[in-house]
Amino acid sequence: MISIAALLPLLLFVTYPQTTQSFTSGGLTKQRNKTIIKMGGWSETWKDILNGGPKRWKVDDVEAKQKALTHITDATSTSSDTPLRILCPLAGDDQFVHYAWSQGHDVAAIDIVPDALKAMRFQFGENNKEDWASSTSNNNGGGVVWKHKSGRATLYEGDMLMKRPELQSSFDVVYDKDSFGALSLEMRQPYCQRLSEFTKSNGIVYVEVKNKESGREFGPPYHVEKNDLMEETSFGGAFDYVNALGEVYPLNMGGMRQMGHILRRGLRK
Repeated sequence: MISIAALLPLLLFVTYPQTTQSFTSGGLTKQRNKTIIKMGGWSETWKDILNGGPKRWKVDDVEAKQKALTHITDATSTSSDTPLRILCPLAGDDQFVHYAWSQGHDVAAIDIVPDALKAMRFQFGENNKEDWASSTSNNNGGGVVWKHKSGRATLYEGDMLMKRPELQSSFDVVYDKDSFGALSLEMRQPYCQRLSEFTKSNGIVYVEVKNKESGREFGPPYHVEKNDLMEETSFGGAFDYVNALGEVYPLNMGGMRQMGHILRRGLRK
């Protein structure tokens, strides 16, 4: 008989939503009343993914990224050819970052897994060492910061939940694919707090979440609707709800639909 302990790593593999960070209790640590994310076993998960293992919930369809960027530009008050500064939290190697960059936008991504961001850097070209410069961050976020030679792409290798004063009010847009819906309830508040700090007044959040036919009380991924997003301890404390986008693209996963929402950062007092 297989024990629950033996099955747990397999369950973590199956439920990893965006190939980003560990969002289960195993990846959550308290330090002096602060919630932080730790890499835990996700380094091994990434090795498996990059070696051709299951993709979990990765979406590599460029058309899906094109649709997301169209929803974003439609929701902003700027013209479609005006460059936006876009943050992708808990990004993994999401192709949206490179796609938005290829369309002239300024992009930044945050993830704790080095191999994930390494894979992302190679999307920008094979000259990885020549095209990217790294430095060590001295602020509370710590970690390594990678900057692309174009000046329009920055990758932060570290904990998304740590404060980063240099990113205060920096972004026109936040692109969240499944990150919120992968977070346990105790992690949502610090996550949304960081995004409220990083987003400009009137900036928008484009968020994709799962709508589940069954097992809605279990996760990740968690079943997420408007009311969950707009809890006062989640986005509701600093963001206004703009509109529901409905199903943004079909999934090859029975019993789940990929739903989109647009939120807007309120004016700072």
